[in-house]
Amino acid sequence: MIAWWGWLLIWVGLVLALLIMLAVVAWVLFRKAMVLMKDLSDVVDKTAILDVETEKISKPQIAILAEMAQIRDRHEAQRERRLGLTAARRERRLERGKKITRRDASRMQWPEGWS
Repeated sequence: MIAWWGWLLIWVGLVLALLIMLAVVAWVLFRKAMVLMKDLSDVVDKTAILDVETEKISKPQIAILAEMAQIRDRHEAQRERRLGLTAARRERRLERGKKITRRDASRMQWPEGWS
């Protein structure tokens, strides 16, 4: 049979082991929570850049409540803007192509075997 002080030592050891284990688990969870808070603050800092004033945001137009002429005008304005962007892009491509192909072959120094 185990003496009373043996049982006391066993239970004290078990309670100390439990407290140590709980402290370690609490420390690990605390560290994870601190890393999570740091990540959340980084995300908040990055999303602060995306905040825009509400005055700059255009409100959606409800087509049902608008006049047909307004809808047509808006559609035509968007179409003309897209056509203008397409034409400007085409002009830039043509200019770039002209720069690339505008080389005078008579002024170039060719390798000796090519003459």
